Formats: sequence, C-alpha cells, structure tokens
Amino acid sequence: MAFLMLLHEKMRLQRKVNKLTLRQLQLSSRKERITKNISRVQKMYSSKMSELESQAKMAQSQFSVWAQQASGLGTMGLNPMNFGAAGGISMFIMNGLAAWAGQGTKDKDGNEVVSSDRAATMFQAFQQGGFQQNVDEDGKVIKGAEWKDINGNTYTAQEYQAFQGAYTQVQQMQNMAQMQVQQMSSQYQSNVSIWLEAAKEQLEAEQDAALAPLEMEETDIELDNQSCEAQLADAKARLESVKQACSEGIKDSAPTFGLG
Repeated sequence: MAFLMLLHEKMRLQRKVNKLTLRQLQLSSRKERITKNISRVQKMYSSKMSELESQAKMAQSQFSVWAQQASGLGTMGLNPMNFGAAGGISMFIMNGLAAWAGQGTKDKDGNEVVSSDRAATMFQAFQQGGFQQNVDEDGKVIKGAEWKDINGNTYTAQEYQAFQGAYTQVQQMQNMAQMQVQQMSSQYQSNVSIWLEAAKEQLEAEQDAALAPLEMEETDIELDNQSCEAQLADAKARLESVKQACSEGIKDSAPTFGLG
C-alpha cells in the first residue's frame, strides 16, 4: 500500500514538474515579446527626440538666414566672381551706396559737393573695381584730378572724400545692423532652447506613460518566473526523493526465494 502511495506521489510530482516547466517556457516567450515592445517604444521616442532637436536646429538656422537677408546682410549681396573692390560686399552696403548715388553729397550749407550724376558714376566705378590714385609720368598725383577709375574717369580729392564718407557711414550702419541681427538671433536661439526643453519633457512624459504598463507586465513576469523556479526546484527535489524511495521499495518487495 505504501509503495502504491509512493507511485502516486511520484506521478503527481512529475506532472507538477512538467506543468511548471511549460509555465516557464510560456513566461519566457511573453517576456521576449514584452522586451521587444519596450525596445520598439524606446526607439520610437528616441526618433521623436532626434526629430525635435533637428527641428530646433533648423529653426535657429533659418531664423539667422532670414534676419540677415531682411537686414541686407545675407548671401544675396555676395558676388564671388567680382574680384574688385566691391567683390563680396554685402547687399546692405550696396543698397546704402546706391541710395547715396541717387542724391549725391551736400555740405553743411546745402551746397552741392557731388552731384547725383557724378555720384552715380562713382558708384558704378566702385562696383567695377574701385579707384586708384591718378599720377603723372613722374609718379606725382595730378592736382584737381587726384583719383581715377578703370574707365579713365577722374575725380577730385573732394569728390573721393565725399564717396569715402558715404562709404564709412554705410559701414557703420552695417555694423549696427549686424549687432542687431546677432542680438535677435541670440534671443531667438534662447527661446528655441526653452521650447525644445519643454517639448522634450512632454515627450519623456509620454514615453513614461507608454512604457509603464509594459514595464509593469515585465515585472509581473519576472516575479511569476521566480516563483516558478522556486516551486520547480522544490518539486524536482521531492520527485528525486520519491524516486529513490520507490527504487528502495521495489528492492524490498522483490521475492528472494529464500536466498535473502
């Protein structure tokens, strides 16, 4: 009777071991799926983070270009094929000198120093290559015609000084415009950085909300698996003990035919 009970216990423990082993396989498969889902969610939000950073950088870059173009300081004023005095000058200066060319120069009493026609000629000469001193065969500057352009037009020292004065004034205005553009760009970059941090925090909160149920399920699976491992170890140990008892019981119940 005792031997039959041992056999029954052995079969029961073996079924329990098989059931727990199958449970572990199922948990392992579930955990693998959960791990893949967690990785997929993390990759998705990592991509969104990168996209946010790219948008911020693009916005900062585009604003800087817009501010420069709006102030006449952008690349539209660049002429890389002109190697003369005006080569590479900004549109800001070109527009400023063009405005000067349209009105010329007057002294403090309102007397005309450089007419608008002469100013237009000088502006054209500046665009074509600038000016050089006009000297005679002995290398001496010619009085009353101290400067000349590549077209052979000559200009007085007073006219050249008027042009240089206009040019210097426009340069000062350009410097002020550049400072304003830098300040605007710096402020805009600061605002974009604040927006980016806020957007990242919101995205991180969304990611946490998306990961929370997956991570909770993963934790439950790990706890369930730990429980299965403990039960399986106990069941295997007990099964081994019952198997040994069965083996001894078989020996004890075997007939000896009077030889024992």
